[in-house]
Amino acid sequence: MLITFITSAVLVTSVLLVLSNLGTVADDTTKAVRGAMHRIRSEGAMASWIAFAILWLTIFALGLL
Repeated sequence: MLITFITSAVLVTSVLLVLSNLGTVADDTTKAVRGAMHRIRSEGAMASWIAFAILWLTIFALGLL
């Protein structure tokens, strides 16, 4: 029961931290996507784009688990 409480407290704290900094998270994500798109256009770096897309897909997939 204590482990469940600690786990729940960590989860709630993490959610509150993310929600309190949602604007910053969105801004950083936008900058990262713009940077990736600029590199794709200027260098034709398709491998970089694929790696970036796989990274975000992995992050979201792990978030759903």
